[in-house]
Amino acid sequence: MIKKDLQIAAEFFRGEPGFKRLFKKFIQNYRSLGRLGGTAKLTKLTLEEKEALGGILGQDFSGKPTLIISVKKFAKALEKTRFAHMDLKELLFAYQGGTILTKNEEKNEYLETKNRFFQDLSEKYPEETCQLWLEHIQSNKSASRGVHCTYNENPFLLKEQLKNVLEAIGKLPARDNTHPVVYCRLPVFAHQITNDPHAFDTNTPQGRLLIQALGLIRGLQDVNYQLSSSPNSEEITELLGSFGIIRDDILNFVTCVGIIAYRNGSAKLNDWWQKCAEEGAALNIPLREIIREESFSPFNGQQVVFVVENSGVFSEILDTYQNKMLPPPPLICTNGQFKLAALLLFDRLVQNDVTIYYSGDFDPEGLLMAQRLESRHPSKVRLWHYTLADYQKSLSEVVLSENRLNKLKKLNSPKLADVKEFMIETKRAGYQEKLIDALLYDATRGQA
Repeated sequence: MIKKDLQIAAEFFRGEPGFKRLFKKFIQNYRSLGRLGGTAKLTKLTLEEKEALGGILGQDFSGKPTLIISVKKFAKALEKTRFAHMDLKELLFAYQGGTILTKNEEKNEYLETKNRFFQDLSEKYPEETCQLWLEHIQSNKSASRGVHCTYNENPFLLKEQLKNVLEAIGKLPARDNTHPVVYCRLPVFAHQITNDPHAFDTNTPQGRLLIQALGLIRGLQDVNYQLSSSPNSEEITELLGSFGIIRDDILNFVTCVGIIAYRNGSAKLNDWWQKCAEEGAALNIPLREIIREESFSPFNGQQVVFVVENSGVFSEILDTYQNKMLPPPPLICTNGQFKLAALLLFDRLVQNDVTIYYSGDFDPEGLLMAQRLESRHPSKVRLWHYTLADYQKSLSEVVLSENRLNKLKKLNSPKLADVKEFMIETKRAGYQEKLIDALLYDATRGQA
């Protein structure tokens, strides 16, 4: 009977527009305070509010534009009406249509539901890589805030995305210390996991989640690795490649001359590579061909390879040797930023105890490339003509913008400290073209 009376009372007050703002403020007070109390201030009173509130409180509010009513005062006034036997809190609950949660209760319920959300995923995906990523997300660090925003907007969508990514990082292409990396193309890998070849396209939310997860796992495996907050295309390609996933194995290429390849360790020399090296042919080798070979070495038998960033410099060096009818030295061109094909070629040369001499441009991007390669193989990479004297010799009239100079904040190589300081001071770029004679001299001698 009491419940029925509450519903009748709730319907009565819901049918009276003059109580709407008052009840709304009482409910807000209850949610904030965690109890029924406080006051409600109503400004610009309407005629309906003046009549409704004046009737229940027994006062004339016709001349008042503003009114402050305490919960206590309204509860006492309620006792003089036909709803006297009703508790005001229960009446507010019925008016709202159910139990009203305080903000504290709402927060606790939200956290409990969210914890259950991640606990369900944790139980379903016990693999170590999955556990590491889920722990990272739940730590609520800045890199995982997007995940929490998506949870608030659409937890059902997020759960499907997380399931797909967790499935993926639990089934990454195999790699260990005794077997070569097993590579899988990204669309094929995505189809195997989700039946959708575009599920992990890197411009989609789910694709970005996969990159975030792989970046975290890589960082835990390698203390020197840190994925930038906005990784560029080459950084993403290299990260995926480190887990045996390739985005494109044809247009991702490296240019080289004087390099030979082996399969089955050093037991089987690839005749095609050897013939091209004998001819001094410059090759644009796609990633597809790089991953087919197990190791590489210089054709001339020396354990040194020279690497330049600029294709014009590469061709100029080749022209000099070809004009003199001489075999060119083992030479690689990265054509700007390192592609995965170049990085894998470097890795497999280093595995054969080859030393890499790297020369690039004197600008923030070039210095960071040099640092990146040096940190990838610290014992086998030598910075080639990257001294302050070389920089001063290669100076151009190109002025570096502040945005580009700000990239130098990430440069911490001691070997490039003097160059970095002078670059910040002069704000000018230097280019390899002015060092071609010096590069040629070193390449001819077979050392730098």
